[in-house]
Amino acid sequence: MGKAPETDVLVIGAGVFGLSCAWACLRRGMRVIVAEATVPGAGASGGVVGALSPHPPEAWSARKQFQLDALRSAPAHWAEVAAAGGLGSGYVRLGRLIPLADDAARARAEARAEGARTHWRDAGSWTVAPADRHSGWLAPQAAPHGAVFETLSARLTPRSAVAALAAALTARGGRLRCGWRALAVEDRSVRFDEGSIAAGVVIVAAGVGGRDLTPDLPCRGVKGQAALLRADAPAGAPLITADGVYVVPQPGGRVAVGSTSEDDWDDPTRVDARLDAVIAQAGALCPALAGAPVIERWAALRPRAARPDPMIGWAPGRTGVLIAGGGFKIGFGIAHAIGESLADMVEGHAPPLPPGFAVADHAAARVRP
Repeated sequence: MGKAPETDVLVIGAGVFGLSCAWACLRRGMRVIVAEATVPGAGASGGVVGALSPHPPEAWSARKQFQLDALRSAPAHWAEVAAAGGLGSGYVRLGRLIPLADDAARARAEARAEGARTHWRDAGSWTVAPADRHSGWLAPQAAPHGAVFETLSARLTPRSAVAALAAALTARGGRLRCGWRALAVEDRSVRFDEGSIAAGVVIVAAGVGGRDLTPDLPCRGVKGQAALLRADAPAGAPLITADGVYVVPQPGGRVAVGSTSEDDWDDPTRVDARLDAVIAQAGALCPALAGAPVIERWAALRPRAARPDPMIGWAPGRTGVLIAGGGFKIGFGIAHAIGESLADMVEGHAPPLPPGFAVADHAAARVRP
């Protein structure tokens, strides 16, 4: 006979995925323990950018609808978390500018406006306007053919969001054990240096750190570099994105810029000339950032699964073990929706996840030649 469960749910990892899964389970009345090897947000969730932006409103799919629904429900989610734990996430919907470099880009943008009307409906809008609409923020020369302004995008402050979730969790009776490094995941239990914890269900949400715990379903690390600058954005200034670079106004006279996506790297936490290039690109997009002092440079590995989608579901060959990984660049935008899906699974339901999210889909992608 196995050891009696100490908790209903044991979550490995206190990043945004792990804490969101824990919070969703706790809200449904489950006993929850979160075990974290170091401190909450120690990996990819401890970054500085915090952009929550939708997929382009074209070639619509279930995965785009899932993200849209998550962005729509985000204000209520973060307000509930703040009310429970007393800490804010920095969440605010600002919208986003996408500069258009040529006639072809403008034509694509105008075609996407119809897609937004069809699929986004009342959730947000996508319009094409002259660049001088935001001339105090976006450099007109960076958008010679105008710019898209979409109203769905939001920002939060990643470290504040992680702290808010941790505070809400503990305020509602969840247990957070920092400094507990998982050694092995077994059926309905996890071994630590401090001993084993038995649970009704184990959720592995350890990001790149989960590779040793579920080696048959690893999330590879894609390095990202970003920076936090000292600069004053105009009140209500939107996010800016162009050629993979994000400019994100943050509270307190700060602006975050990022980020790189590097498959080849020597040191996952070392910043280098690639970040300097991102900062220079951001300055060209936004005159307010030209010459702005750099407060912080940040680099870490973001977890990406075999497919370019999150990896969600029961671990094959294990009993009572769920996987929640592969958030990559959209983790903060969909984490609360992923958490609700995992809570459904713990309760024995099959949530309507998009095709491609399932663990089996990722396993098949890994063995495909």
